[in-house]
Amino acid sequence: MIKTLIKFCGMTNVNDIQFASDNEYVNYIGIIFADVSPRKVSLKQAELLVKACSNQKPIVGVFMNQSADYISNIINNIDISLIQFHGEEPLSFCKSFNKKFIKTLHISQKTNSFAKEFENDADAFLLDTSIGDNHGGTGKRFDWNILENNDSLKNLIKSKPYYIAGGLNCNNIVELIAKHNPYGIDVSSGVESSIGKKDHLLMKKFIENVRMSEQDCYEKN
Repeated sequence: MIKTLIKFCGMTNVNDIQFASDNEYVNYIGIIFADVSPRKVSLKQAELLVKACSNQKPIVGVFMNQSADYISNIINNIDISLIQFHGEEPLSFCKSFNKKFIKTLHISQKTNSFAKEFENDADAFLLDTSIGDNHGGTGKRFDWNILENNDSLKNLIKSKPYYIAGGLNCNNIVELIAKHNPYGIDVSSGVESSIGKKDHLLMKKFIENVRMSEQDCYEKN
């Protein structure tokens, strides 16, 4: 049985990143450098977080419409396994860092068109909720039916691994896996007690619910 990959994102303090990195079922840890995010950390903070991350967990650095110099300064000073481009970065820009990258696809209530040019070069896609000018960090889930109803999106995510983000929590993750069984999931605010502070009990429950849901899917099939 292929297990759903789990990415805990928006780490801002040592206690939380240690808790996540010590759990064998957590696959990726996200650190946000995007200016618009309340979970943004500085290079100095990120250095402390990465140093505290045990078990060689892969770190994903999240950026959004920032300069090449800014991104290069971050990735040249800390060990980031993947870059997540969360804005409107063109393909040539994403490839210029010679590093594996995840490209975010913004899902809104309006007509969605998806960047097919990334199909061959992105290592994975991340689907996140977009509301107005807020691309991610909304704490709201998008209509998951689009995974089945939008032909353009269906074809794109067949070509690459993809993660679902946006409003995920301990309650609705069971429904998501049961209906759509995504390759990976990305959660931040849904396991927090306050902005930037993770609730370790919620994190533990989230993981338990993911693994329980996977087992249910396996038994049904």
